[in-house]
Amino acid sequence: MEADIRTFLESRLPTAEDLQRTLAATDPDGVHPNRGWVYDAELGFVHTNAIHSGDGVNGTNTFYSYMEDGARRLINFAHRPCRMHTYGDSFTHCDQVNDGETWQEAVSAHLQEPVRNYGVGGYSVYQAYRRMRKVRNEAARAGDSFAESIILNIFDDDHYRNLVSWLRPLRGSSTLVRPHLRVNVGADTFVERENPIPSDRQLEKLRDLDFVYNEFAEDPLVYLAIAAESDAEGKGEKAAAFFACACERLGLPVPTNVAEDLEAAVNTVFTAAALASTRHVVGLVERFCAENGIELMFVLSYREGTIRSVLAGGERFDQDFVAWLTARAKPVVDMCEAFKNGFSQSTVDLDTFVKRYYIGHHTPFGNSYTAWMMMDEIVNFLSPKPVSYQSGISI
Repeated sequence: MEADIRTFLESRLPTAEDLQRTLAATDPDGVHPNRGWVYDAELGFVHTNAIHSGDGVNGTNTFYSYMEDGARRLINFAHRPCRMHTYGDSFTHCDQVNDGETWQEAVSAHLQEPVRNYGVGGYSVYQAYRRMRKVRNEAARAGDSFAESIILNIFDDDHYRNLVSWLRPLRGSSTLVRPHLRVNVGADTFVERENPIPSDRQLEKLRDLDFVYNEFAEDPLVYLAIAAESDAEGKGEKAAAFFACACERLGLPVPTNVAEDLEAAVNTVFTAAALASTRHVVGLVERFCAENGIELMFVLSYREGTIRSVLAGGERFDQDFVAWLTARAKPVVDMCEAFKNGFSQSTVDLDTFVKRYYIGHHTPFGNSYTAWMMMDEIVNFLSPKPVSYQSGISI
């Protein structure tokens, strides 16, 4: 197997130009060669100011800028103290809309107070947890206040990203590495692993096959990727062997349907490990908030394909996780149910309905809808109530 793993990883080695994009600065015209993703020693990557060409509604350019602490630029009430932070991936960051068109800004305008947006496109739930911890530590060192309330937004792909150390072996393009979890579901063990490249001066190691092999050869996702690739190439025995090794490392049994449909079996195993990892991260977040006196709320977001499937009558892949999360003590806003309820009251067809809210990520209208679906829960868990909900105020 060693030779097969080395060959696979060698085919994924980045070029020097690939690595340079993660260290580049935004040019004078506002364009960044890595679409605003830059290296970060602890978190793997964060955003920098950038303009994205043609990815907004009606093919418009979108503008992204950030505050000194890395939060997306506040538009509403930037001069006022902030008690609410939001963490998550691109559906928190609000890709494909401008700074003032995020769901945080819609919430802020209604509540008459700022809401900080620490979302980063591509983040896992574990990275979001690491970012809230880092922001809190940096605030403490500076003598600044931290959030009284946190919204953790979990997107449907974020579960899987918890387990991803380096995306390139799985999808063959991104050079970004990240802190991640190694899990054994059967043994109920979860090991937190740091960013494998702890300094930007060491990024060049990702072009060194010996380093890459030593760092990633035992990653169960590499085994899953080789199994899937071998299956596509018609190499059944090799695919089955690598898949069995992946299952062993993840502490999961080999599914019974593996002989008939290895792709489905890979998805079953990956999903089981991913959802188990998010349960563990939820526990870490809850502990962090309890130790720091922070109120916590969850929002569940979904890609367009997931929403289309559910609205067409399909089953949810995360139903057991949703039931587990909603049974806990913290408020949960489930955007899948929100869209399902909205569609049930709509008179338009599925395609027309979905296109109101999605252009890949949410449209500005989709972000506004998201804000209003969570507004009651936000108001209920904030104390004291936002000024717009306080009685006895004269104008």
